[in-house]
Amino acid sequence: MRRTRLVDDAMPTLKDHKVPVVELICLLCDRHSALERKTLVKAFGASVTFAEIRRRMAMGCERMQTTKGDKCGAYFPCLSHGLADGS
Repeated sequence: MRRTRLVDDAMPTLKDHKVPVVELICLLCDRHSALERKTLVKAFGASVTFAEIRRRMAMGCERMQTTKGDKCGAYFPCLSHGLADGS
């Protein structure tokens, strides 16, 4: 049985942004990743949020889960408002 998630219409998804390459940049740890949008759609589906992609691409970041919350500086340049988690 497939698990369903609550959908937050305010969170941008892959189907909302048709850029060919999705970049993730973190100025705090000098991280730069770039994946083809097609690959991400195949792996996670077009309705995946950028917040979920950010969590997965920044996996292993010690700043992602601190006692004071998410302090990871990773963001998607294709999103004009900065961090995908709404910060």
